[in-house]
Amino acid sequence: MGQAHHPNFSSDDITRLLYDWEIAPPEKKRFILKMIASRIPWQMSIDEATEEVKDPFLRIMARNISDDIFNLRVRHSFFKLTLRGNPNHYKDLEEAVVHLSSLGYPSQSYAEIKKELDRISLRVFELFDEHSGHLTEEMKVQILCKVLYQEEGFVGNIQNYNDPANSYLFHVLKSRLGIPISLSVIYLLVAQRVGMPLFGTNLPLHFLLQYESGSYFTYIDPFHGGVLLDRFTCEKFLEANGYPLTPKYFTKASTLSIIKRMCRNLLHIYRDGQKKDMEDLMKEQLSILESRSTHVE
Repeated sequence: MGQAHHPNFSSDDITRLLYDWEIAPPEKKRFILKMIASRIPWQMSIDEATEEVKDPFLRIMARNISDDIFNLRVRHSFFKLTLRGNPNHYKDLEEAVVHLSSLGYPSQSYAEIKKELDRISLRVFELFDEHSGHLTEEMKVQILCKVLYQEEGFVGNIQNYNDPANSYLFHVLKSRLGIPISLSVIYLLVAQRVGMPLFGTNLPLHFLLQYESGSYFTYIDPFHGGVLLDRFTCEKFLEANGYPLTPKYFTKASTLSIIKRMCRNLLHIYRDGQKKDMEDLMKEQLSILESRSTHVE
């Protein structure tokens, strides 16, 4: 196989590290595994990377340790996220949610995820182009919601809200069902592709989106079919649920805060469902995401 999967990937580099791992003393092996994990681009599966190794012995060895490499790569990515802090540009959102999704669907294909997001974004672009002579900011939002809800069918999974699959990007793209935050992530990733100033809003109990461009501002609820809301309605929702009216609930959510919230949701779902192994896995991710240290084992 050639090195066609990703321009930043070097099978020779991975091969050398695998050889180093094979001959390293036990105390050095984990460090080398972390190096291997950090050298595989996030868009590439561990299986794809290991199959690029030309030496048959090292390739088999890589398959045997692929689970360790997989786990360390997710940890490495989430730890990098904590170091970046809380910018809300979402340049790292896709990487973060793909890694989170891989915890539930280890054999997922990022190529499939990207293809679907690109296809939906192209449809939004087409409608922008059709209305280019009179395209307002409000129309852009209406088009985005029309495509994602009316045409693509993304909607809240009211029937089975606590299904953990609702939180994993790979599954949400296939089922068209999710919870407020996972559906919001789909909107954000499409909006990013088409250049729309869309942001997450960390409202308690119900994650929302906010669109802010020039003189036009609105909140969007992807769970209920992309319905548009004003600030007053959101405040009434808070009051009805016993929350104080504080500006912090309306600030723009960062990638880090989005991934933390998704992990917490999954942690509670797995705890309630008595899935101890997945509960522990989410605890581990949260401990990394909430870390402010300069080193994570």
